[in-house]
Amino acid sequence: ATSAAAAAIAAKVDPAVVDITTTLGYQSAKAAGTGMVITSSGEVLTNNHVIDGATKITAQIAGAGTIYNAKVIGTDPTQDVALIQLEGVSGMKTVTIGDATKVTVGSAAVAIGNALDLPGPPSVTSGSVTALNQSITAGDEGGGNSENLTGLLETDALLRPGNSGGPLVDSSGAVIGMNTAASTGSSRFS
Repeated sequence: ATSAAAAAIAAKVDPAVVDITTTLGYQSAKAAGTGMVITSSGEVLTNNHVIDGATKITAQIAGAGTIYNAKVIGTDPTQDVALIQLEGVSGMKTVTIGDATKVTVGSAAVAIGNALDLPGPPSVTSGSVTALNQSITAGDEGGGNSENLTGLLETDALLRPGNSGGPLVDSSGAVIGMNTAASTGSSRFS
């Protein structure tokens, strides 16, 4: 998608994308990620590694307005997914879930997220799906906490730290994956 087309797609999705900020137990360090609102009552899907080790979690819709406290509802570290609940919300806009089984190599892909924890609305990058059903061993920048992930889409849409947990959407703005890992090369996985 062109940058204008990607921006128009993101504009549809942004009201259901949250910037997640966590406070970690060691020395109150901060970390950032992204999540997708999946229920009007404020349940948010993200990566487990975004909230792992957090002593406090806050979220903000599309990088603006109210900052909500959130609590963990459940996690699956082996699949790197987590569900959190925004506290004191109702009537939230939700993402539209697409059909990832219909995605093919060459399908348009737009990645949306809190890249580099920059202020303002989520970042938007576009590209296409470059491979299906991929497997990787993902680890953090420090080389620890690696995990084996399977069944992934590979895209050439640029991902940066903070994109984790954000939506990978098709040309209609429907979610086809969750941004999970960026390789040190040019491939990105959802």
